[in-house]
Amino acid sequence: MPKNNTIIHKTHSKKDLLNYIHMFSIPTGLSSKNNKFQVAEGLWDIISKIDFIAIPEENDLLIKDLIGLRKFLLSPNPNKLLTIKEKDDIVLISKKILHYCDNIYDIDVCCYFNRELLYEDASYISHHADIPIVRKAIHKLMQDPNKLKNITIKVSPMVQKKLNDKRTMMNTSHYKCKIKKGSFWISFD
Repeated sequence: MPKNNTIIHKTHSKKDLLNYIHMFSIPTGLSSKNNKFQVAEGLWDIISKIDFIAIPEENDLLIKDLIGLRKFLLSPNPNKLLTIKEKDDIVLISKKILHYCDNIYDIDVCCYFNRELLYEDASYISHHADIPIVRKAIHKLMQDPNKLKNITIKVSPMVQKKLNDKRTMMNTSHYKCKIKKGSFWISFD
């Protein structure tokens, strides 16, 4: 049997599979000494035969039950959807959009010939908002006073959870100071 004929999707690396085994405490008896094919085959054999697995509430993969774990392993790894070349192209497009934004939204200064092409590229990269520079570029582009249309970014649930965690950590009080945001009226007597 060829090594790429496993049921688990090929984008999950051996290290990822071993992390899943450790994260969900699956008794496989596999280690880093086994090759990827053996790890994938052994993991799938076990999770296809068992009916229940204790899945922690707070896991990074946002998996709720055994069926969700099986679906996750059958689908492509969400962290590895892009090739290096595709990611480089998306980063380059983001840098071009940031160049447009940093030059006071002047189309004559940037490398785009018209705003339609700019917004086509922005729509294309908005689907890959797991990359931080894409989020920054779209955010700055949406502040353009002459924007043609609104573009919403698409962030995967795992990255959204990480962003929310970062936001809550930033909102906590530092050195027993309370941070309150909003408008305030101050008067001096």
